[in-house]
Formats: sequence, structure tokens, C-alpha cells
Amino acid sequence: MTSSDPPSDAARNPSPADRPPEARDRAASSQREMSAAEALERIRAGRTISNARIVGLVFQGEFADAIKMENVTLVRPRFAGATFRDVVGLYRCTLIRPFVGQKTVFEKVLNLGGSTLKRPTFKNFTIRGSLRCDNCRLVGRFRVENARFEGGVRFWNARFDGWVEFRDCRFETSADFRSFHADEGVTFERCRFADDFLLRGATVSKKLDFETSRFEGLVDLSKAKLHDYVYLERIEQGDAQRFAVANAIADRILVVPGQLDGRLASEREKDYATAMQEFGLLRRNFETLNRYDDEDWAFYRFKINERRSRSQSWLRPWTKLIRLGDLVFLDWGCGYGTDPFRAVRTAIVMIVLFALVYAGGIYCFDVERPPLPDQPLESLANRSLFGLMTSISVFTAGFTGEHLNMAHGWMLVPLGAEALLGTLLWGLFIVAFSRKVIR
Repeated sequence: MTSSDPPSDAARNPSPADRPPEARDRAASSQREMSAAEALERIRAGRTISNARIVGLVFQGEFADAIKMENVTLVRPRFAGATFRDVVGLYRCTLIRPFVGQKTVFEKVLNLGGSTLKRPTFKNFTIRGSLRCDNCRLVGRFRVENARFEGGVRFWNARFDGWVEFRDCRFETSADFRSFHADEGVTFERCRFADDFLLRGATVSKKLDFETSRFEGLVDLSKAKLHDYVYLERIEQGDAQRFAVANAIADRILVVPGQLDGRLASEREKDYATAMQEFGLLRRNFETLNRYDDEDWAFYRFKINERRSRSQSWLRPWTKLIRLGDLVFLDWGCGYGTDPFRAVRTAIVMIVLFALVYAGGIYCFDVERPPLPDQPLESLANRSLFGLMTSISVFTAGFTGEHLNMAHGWMLVPLGAEALLGTLLWGLFIVAFSRKVIR
């Protein structure tokens, strides 16, 4: 940052976790003791509470006005069956063993920006506005159960010191967990995400488990640092659900190709260069897990997107020819070395097509003896059998086949072409088959 740059929000309002110990001690020592009754009186009068320490504050009933607290320590606060009609803001506060439950409702925003929560309990509540936990620090196990978030969730730069569990929660709009840091693991069990789930740039030290959660929008793991297993095999996917994993650091993502096929956001948006990188990451992931068939699938999709990402133009016709050759020989021919039986299928198609050419031009061959001597040479049976046998011979024997010496005129062109194609396809089949056997 240069001297002319304005300070960031984190620099202007550092969270308690980011402050040096002596600064936190000074802030705590400057707090005065306030009774719960006095605090409630000030809250109902719509007044801000700052620099206070309150024990046993209980929120019950209805609160019509906005609530604002700054640098307040709340010891065992309870939000039990309360309804908040306006914004609730607890800025740079410390909440020790807070309880939120018993069908508590926040009609607007619940903002915990820069606060520290120690061993919280959250269950059976609804936030109709948004939940803002930017720069929060959560100490101990953090469990949220049977909650409904209707206006969005944001944990930007939040830090979780213990295990994180969300159970039976509904996220009606986007769930933004970008850049958060979990020192332990994170679990989402039986949750429902109606919109995008953003984990971009987050860090999870242990497992990330989505159990049987359902996703309707984007699951964005881009740039995330996932150091342990990521469990995605049991999730439910909506029709519009898609994934993004660009530049993620992850090599233990448990997912199957059927869950990914056609669901990479970059591929849907025809950003083939990004899709190529993402399939490369998935290929390395499957290789680490010793799932070689899945690795072949990811490698095949990687090569397809690599081909599509190359620039081409009719002003440079050779680029069109290179792309066509890539498609015919490497893709259709052997699936980029992942499917040797593609070479067999392609060979059968080529043999049949060239057989039709030879059958139609049978008079361009010096046929001494028809395949069926009891029928005339121009009969359909003789033409078909001669064309098929000639095509098989040229395809398998290449330029050493005797039919090259029998032909004359224009028929030498398809014979030479099939001999060349047969040699190439045989080579592709051997390479792909050897790769399968070695693997």
C-alpha cells in the first residue's frame, strides 16, 4: 500500500482477533459493568451501547427499533423467542456462550461485523434480512441447526477456530463464505441452497463435507485451499446446479464424473481456457485417488476444451485443418488415448465407407475371378463382397496390399487414402490399448 492509498476497512476497524493483545486488554479494561436491566432499558429507548460488559442479557418479546452495540462484552446473552423488527448490529463485540434460538426472528439485518463469538449455540431461528459476519472470529465449536436465512449470508474473512456444522439449514439466497478460514473441518448436513454457494478463496484445514445437502445454483470452490477430503458424492443437484474449481488447491475431491458432466460453469459459458484448467485439476485429483477411469474422463474433457480454446480463422486455413484433424484422429479415433475401442469403431466405419467406394468402382480393378463365380461381376452380391474384402485388406495391410496393384485410374486415390488412415488408426489403437493395459 502506498502512502496515498486510503486505509482498508480492516485497518480502520480491526477485529478483536487482529488487534495486538495489549490493545484488546485496554479495550476490555475500558468497559464498565452494566446490568442486564439497564441494558434492556437503553435498547428499548433506541440508544447505542458502547464499551460495556453485560452479564445475562435476555432478549424476549418484540423489539421495534434498531439495536446497536459497539465494543461490548456480552456474557451468556440469550435471544429466546424474540422478534427484531429493525437492524441488529453488534460491532466489534465479544459474545461469550451466546444462545440464539426458540424461534427468534430477525426481520432485517443481523450484523456481527468484527465480533468474537465464544462457544455459541444457534438453532431454531430465522433471519429474513441478511447475516453479516465479516471479520468475525468464532472460538470453539460453531453449530447452526434448523435455521432459515432468507436474505443472504456473508462470512467474509471470518475465522473459525473449531469445527463448523450447519444442519438442516435453508439458504434462500446466496451463501457467501468467500475468504473464510477454518482451522478444523466444515460440515453442511441436510442443508438446502436455493442460490449460489461461494467458497472462493476460503481455507479449510480438515474435511469439507456436504453430506446430503441440495444445491440449486453455483458451487464455487475457485481458489479455495482445501487440504483434506471434500465430500460431494452424496449431494443432491438441481437442474441449474453447476461447479467452479478454477485455481483451487485440492487433490481429494470425492465426486463422480456423472455429477460434473455438463455442469462446469466455465464450459457452459464457453470459457474453454478456464474449463481446460479445471478439468486438468480434476484429472490430477482422480489420479491422486487412484481412480484411473475417472482420470481418463477428466483428461478427455481437458483435451476437448484445449482444442476448442485454440484460436482459429478462415484467414489462416491451416488452423481449421489442424482442428479438424485433431477432432477426427485424436478425438473420434481414440478419445485422446483414453478409449482404444473408439479406434475400433472408427475403423469399422471407415472400412464400410471405403467398401462402398470400391463396390461402386469395381470396374477400376483388374478382377480375374469374382468372389462368387456363379454370379456376374456386376451383381450386388459380388460388388458388396469384393468392396468389403478389398477395404479390409487395404485397411489392415496398408501399402503392401495386393489390391493396390490391381487398381488403376482414379481408384488409386481412395486406396492410398485408406492405406494411410488404416496405418494411423492402428497406431492410435496400439497406443491407447497399451496405456489401458499399463494403467
